[in-house]
Amino acid sequence: MTITEAVTAQQPAPAATAPAVTGPAVTPAAEKPAEYKPIPVAFFAFEGLIGASYDILKTSSYAWVVIAIAIATNIALARTVLRGRLKTARAMLKGRRTRKLAVGLIALRVGVHFVFGAIGVAATSPAAHLAFAVAMCATTVALLAFDQKVMLRALDAEAARASRAAQPAAQAA
Repeated sequence: MTITEAVTAQQPAPAATAPAVTGPAVTPAAEKPAEYKPIPVAFFAFEGLIGASYDILKTSSYAWVVIAIAIATNIALARTVLRGRLKTARAMLKGRRTRKLAVGLIALRVGVHFVFGAIGVAATSPAAHLAFAVAMCATTVALLAFDQKVMLRALDAEAARASRAAQPAAQAA
């Protein structure tokens, strides 16, 4: 007999009938958990690191190892720990605002490098590239966190509107 069998054998059998529940009826919307779970902001650091990878690669000849480990960790976390939050990530990626953020970050990176090169202060040292990578990573994390907050707020408002529309129909029946 294993430990789980011993514990199960010692516990009394559950009652055949459950007592009647009195009180207000629970609506299906109240029972259903939220469809979109927020992605932890710390996870966006991986996205920021990948976004800053160009400048990180310019800091050292071995920096590609850091990027490779970050990508592998990002994939592993997305497929295991954050599996339940993939729906939120997909909703964010489908959003027009997120695509605008991605294009804007690329334009910012190219624009800043172009402007710095034009005025003669191009980032050529590893320290300058590292500083630029940190700034771009922080910008990416902040913008993705803000985008998620706005998206979740809009989805909550839409769900509230749908539940308000469903209440008169349920009361009429």
